[in-house]
Amino acid sequence: MSVAHPPIRGITDIEALERIPIEQQNDVWTVLDLVARGAALDPGKAAFQYLPSGSLDDTPESISYRQLMQRIHQAARLFHSLDVGAKDAVAILLPIVPQNYYALFGAITAGIAFPINWMFKPEQVAELLNATRAKVMVALGPTPGFDIWERLSELRERVPSLAHILQVKGPGGASDAGCDFDALCARHSGERPEFERVIDPREVAFYVHTGGTTGMPKIAQLIHQAVTYKAWAYAILLDQQASHCGFAAHPLFHIGGLVHHTMSALARGQTSVILGPMGFRSKNVIRDYWKLVERYRVTDLGGVPTTLGALANVPPDADISTLRPYTMTGSAGLPIQVSRYFAQTIGVRILSNYGMTENTATIALPPRDGDPKFGSSGLHLPFTKIRTVIIDPAGKIERDCRTDEIGEIIISGPGVIPGYLDDALNAKLFLPGGWLRTGDLGRLDADSYVWVTGRAKDLIIRSGHNIDPTVIEETLMAHESVALVAAVGKPDAYAGELPIAFVQLKPGASANAHDLKAFARARIPERAAAPVEVFLVDPMPLTGVGKIFKPELRSRASRQVYFEIVQSIAGAASGPEVEMVSDPVHGTLVVVTLSRTEEIRDREAERGIRCALDGFTCAYRIAWRNQRSMT
Repeated sequence: MSVAHPPIRGITDIEALERIPIEQQNDVWTVLDLVARGAALDPGKAAFQYLPSGSLDDTPESISYRQLMQRIHQAARLFHSLDVGAKDAVAILLPIVPQNYYALFGAITAGIAFPINWMFKPEQVAELLNATRAKVMVALGPTPGFDIWERLSELRERVPSLAHILQVKGPGGASDAGCDFDALCARHSGERPEFERVIDPREVAFYVHTGGTTGMPKIAQLIHQAVTYKAWAYAILLDQQASHCGFAAHPLFHIGGLVHHTMSALARGQTSVILGPMGFRSKNVIRDYWKLVERYRVTDLGGVPTTLGALANVPPDADISTLRPYTMTGSAGLPIQVSRYFAQTIGVRILSNYGMTENTATIALPPRDGDPKFGSSGLHLPFTKIRTVIIDPAGKIERDCRTDEIGEIIISGPGVIPGYLDDALNAKLFLPGGWLRTGDLGRLDADSYVWVTGRAKDLIIRSGHNIDPTVIEETLMAHESVALVAAVGKPDAYAGELPIAFVQLKPGASANAHDLKAFARARIPERAAAPVEVFLVDPMPLTGVGKIFKPELRSRASRQVYFEIVQSIAGAASGPEVEMVSDPVHGTLVVVTLSRTEEIRDREAERGIRCALDGFTCAYRIAWRNQRSMT
């Protein structure tokens, strides 16, 4: 049965939703009740179709909503029997397998679920487990292609609170009967747990670490009512129906995969196709993507920006008529060129949302029935407020920004977390009145669309994962030849940004960039955080008070990337120059200046440069010497 949702064309439709109290529009405020409501629509329907390798050749394992609820209840009873209470954490180190979902929802029924990036090194996992005092962990057992279990062999000694480590048998893997998660769950009833726990909607449902490659990620506390609020908002803003089908291929330790692609889909009673443990990371998934859409009659095109960028190079070779005319993707920058390709060639508008873990995912989203304004992040969610403000050096709001004036983005609303688990981190997270500092810079236009133009905070975002530059800087500072280090992101058409490091050597030191890069890559726990390049600088740019001036280094890195692209296309004869210029609308504008050579060659060069730069998220202008500029 379909549900009629109002059109979302612009800010007036958002404001119309806000005129009715949300308590009158949403009737479910805990996560398990959210999933149970979706399951009750058609208990025999497939909640998941599981493809063990994400291949067209796989025989799918169908898991009905009835079976899903039974497995959730069994997991909850198991965790309760292992002394997990309302404030206790169950850590989950699993790729995308059905047991991940059973463990997640079973954990929030008995206590708190804590999905952890399974690619983390043991020392990182140990830090997170100690921070949450986790009692139980569910991890992937010995499985071809994974070394999760082998890396966790010494974990119990490092984490005093960890009483039980349960094992999930992966595709082609093995398990120990004494700690096998499925076998232990099977000993318990699949009926709703009989133990008494009345969940307050303000209680913590999940711990989610912010980012995948930091030295010690912050742990955000997601509460039940924030998750259910987002499921309500997605249902309306994306016109979600029980008949829709999508891919379950986003990691569940990431806020987008957890809230939008899991909670929201299950809340509506939809079917999701699990594309194997590696999800969109699997090469055969990208290769067979369109055929998988056809076979499983997928309605919601899915993928993070890097996935969509890869798909833009895989022409559809199947019947994809089931796809709806719009879909939502994650917060990492999506090149306008890719957005236009999907809109014009595939017939699907990409609604590139703006979100963060600290707001339980989405903050703003382009309207499904209105102008997406490619390059913008759309309109604020109903009941979520966005301001752009000028903040003084003391950390206080000086004033609100004018229309189209760039300032720091701050937010409030039902999705905002109550804080990090470590309370010492919360003083810098919130402003008076409960406004959360996003750390992003942006502007609000006359139609209330938000445009994110930069970051006030110092993160490097690689394929949607947050990398704390501190982990790179501290590693390189341990080298005997290094005096100063600054890690920044350089633009990349595929990943958005790649981490690089600028290093100033100690007087008399003779280390080279190649050796320093190898030094860092050998010692940084997470591969994605290791710098792809190291540059020697002397002197390091500093501010007037002696701090490293990273904006200059980011500009230098960006300028070099764009210059190499422009020169490879236009040739040295055109005397290419690239400047990074401050701009009141775009934040930073890439200005490319060329000299005229021969008319046909110049036209081809300009066309090639535009095509290349459209693959990035930057705003740019091409100018010809002694000629008017062309944007």
